[in-house]
Amino acid sequence: MLIYLYGYLAIGVVVVVVIFTAHLISRTRESDFVKEMQDAIYPERNTLRYRILNIFVIPLIVAVAGVAVWPAAFYLKGKEFWGGKEVPPPEETEKEFSVTEGDLLETLSITEIETRERIVDPMGATPDSPFGHLNAAWLKFKETMEPQDSISSFSAQWSPRWGSEQTLAGYVIVRDGRLESHFLTARRPINDD
Repeated sequence: MLIYLYGYLAIGVVVVVVIFTAHLISRTRESDFVKEMQDAIYPERNTLRYRILNIFVIPLIVAVAGVAVWPAAFYLKGKEFWGGKEVPPPEETEKEFSVTEGDLLETLSITEIETRERIVDPMGATPDSPFGHLNAAWLKFKETMEPQDSISSFSAQWSPRWGSEQTLAGYVIVRDGRLESHFLTARRPINDD
């Protein structure tokens, strides 16, 4: 009976060594910027007590625990390495916002929209162009239009799965009576009080 215990513990030691080696190989080196920021936020990182705790004590505790429960450690590391991203069940996925017919406000020309959305910043912090810093995104949105398309403004209530209810506003391409892609320009929380 003792031979089984020795075998179990020996396999545990091998599994822990393999997991620590895989962790060291896959670990990315901490950039100088990140190190400086962490040192500024947590000055105790440079103390001898902190280094002993994080370099020796915690890995030793994890190694001993890993030897004792190596099947679970092996399973978790294998799942991380070979499992890829776990896809949540359909009921847990975030439903995507889409514009509906009832959200439409008015049909506008490109010129009217670009005049309405032109950003004029006297301080010069924002480009003097339609949608300011979002101008490149606006230009990409316009490229998706076909000659017969029109653009309508919209305002919609949106309740994301996580977070509070919001009012979303922007523009949507209308193609043959169907609502196509939209360009979001405002997202405001709806206050409950």
